[in-house]
Amino acid sequence: MTTFLLTREERGDTLWRRLREHYETRLTELRAKNDGRMTEAERHELLGQIAEVKRALTFDRDAPMVEPPPGEDG
Repeated sequence: MTTFLLTREERGDTLWRRLREHYETRLTELRAKNDGRMTEAERHELLGQIAEVKRALTFDRDAPMVEPPPGEDG
């Protein structure tokens, strides 16, 4: 899977703050909907939507530090 991350400058941008607020509200709505009754197929679709929104909320995180295996000079 391709990792998408925002730059430091983009993280402080007004647009990203608005998008983050939108995604946080959307996540709350989807989680509330998850408490309701639905078919198994509907639940799977909803869980996929929740996963995608949660992934979008990680766009402003720092890239994980990966250490090279012992004996390799990364």
